Amino acid sequence: MDGGCAEPELTPELRDALTLLRQHSDDDEFSTLIDDVLAGRCSLMDASGSAAFSNIVFAGIAHEYAQMTDEEKRRLFEQAQTESAEAPGGERGSCGALCATCTGICTALRSGSPGH
Repeated sequence: MDGGCAEPELTPELRDALTLLRQHSDDDEFSTLIDDVLAGRCSLMDASGSAAFSNIVFAGIAHEYAQMTDEEKRRLFEQAQTESAEAPGGERGSCGALCATCTGICTALRSGSPGH
């Protein structure tokens, strides 16, 4: 994996969230992908770089963001700035790596590339 980021363990909360997404999706490709992640046949990082994942998850996030008021967007931005400033040594991902030096999936998603 790039950037020295280890695959995060699927916590019970993450497993529950993935299961919920799967249950509410009518997209067969996405459901199969989530089944593979939950069964350990595919990593979450690999899945998150796929079109099947992006089309469901990121499209939903973009839709929710588009529905936010300017005030809600401002508060969200301020919260992100505060959390980033509070992280020792800069913003860190869930893998513990400094985001500024990481070449992992979150960096690819921020830059708009399809990931790895």
